[in-house]
Amino acid sequence: MNKTALVTGGSHNIGQGIAIVLAEHGYDVAITYNSRREGAEDTQKQIEALGRKCFIYQASLEKAEVPQRIVDQAHKDLGGRLDLMVCNAGNGGFRGSILTITPENVDEVYTVNFRNYMLCAGAAARHMVADKIEGNIIFITSSRAEMAYPDDYLYGGFKACVKRATESMALDLSAYNIRVNCVAPGATWTPRPGREDLVKSPFVAESIPLHRVGTPRENGEVVAFLASENASYITGITVRVDGGLILPGMLEGHDKIPWVREEWKKDQYEKAMAMIKENAEKE
Repeated sequence: MNKTALVTGGSHNIGQGIAIVLAEHGYDVAITYNSRREGAEDTQKQIEALGRKCFIYQASLEKAEVPQRIVDQAHKDLGGRLDLMVCNAGNGGFRGSILTITPENVDEVYTVNFRNYMLCAGAAARHMVADKIEGNIIFITSSRAEMAYPDDYLYGGFKACVKRATESMALDLSAYNIRVNCVAPGATWTPRPGREDLVKSPFVAESIPLHRVGTPRENGEVVAFLASENASYITGITVRVDGGLILPGMLEGHDKIPWVREEWKKDQYEKAMAMIKENAEKE
C-alpha cells in the first residue's frame, strides 16, 4: 500500500521541495497553497509525472476552522489513510522592534506560525490514532528558533514554541507509536530570476560555514528520512539544515558585532515615538 502525506504550503520553495521528494520516495501527496495556485499546479504536475497522486487545496490556514477541514479532506482523498503530516506553511515576513508591537502583529504571526501547526497536527493525529497508523508528524521550524536576532522576537519566538511543543507531543503520541520531529532550515532559496544576488551575496560566503545556501530538496530529503523506517527510533528532535549557520556564535578576536544597526535603531525609535503620540491623542 502506498504511503500518504499532507504537506501544507506545497506550492513553492521548501514545501514544494518536500512534496516532490516524498513523491520520489513513493508517497501519494496532498498539498495546500494560499495564493500561488500556479505553483501548486506545478508541484502537482511534477508529482504526477512520477506516477504518484497529488491533490491540491486552497487553504487560508490562519483561519481557525480551516486546518481540520483540510486534514479531513486530504485523509478522504488519499484513500482514508494519512501516514505523514508535514506542517510547513507559515509566514516569516514580520520583523521589527518590541517598541512598535501591536496586537495585529502578534495575531498575524501566532495564527500562521503556531496555531495553524497545532491544529493541523491534532487533526492528523486523530486520524492516525483512529486508523491505527503508526505515522509521523513533522514541523518545519527555523534555525531562528535557536538563534536570537534583535528584530525576530515574534517569528523566532513562535518557531521556538513549535520546537518545545514537539517534545511534548512526542511524549503524548508515543503511546500510539506516532513520531513527532522538527526540521529547522537555515538560509534556503530556490534560484529564480531576481534572486541571484541573494545566492551570491557576501552573507553566504562569510556567514555560512559551508559557503552556500540550502535547497528545498535538501530539506525534503531530511523530512523523508525522518518519516522513514530508517529513523524509526527518532522522535522529539529538531534537525537543523542550515550549513552550520548558527554554530559560530560570537567569534573571539574579530571586529565588534553590530547587534543593532544604527539605521534600524533610528527607524524603530521614530516609529515608537509616533505610536506614543498617536496613543496620547486618542485619550
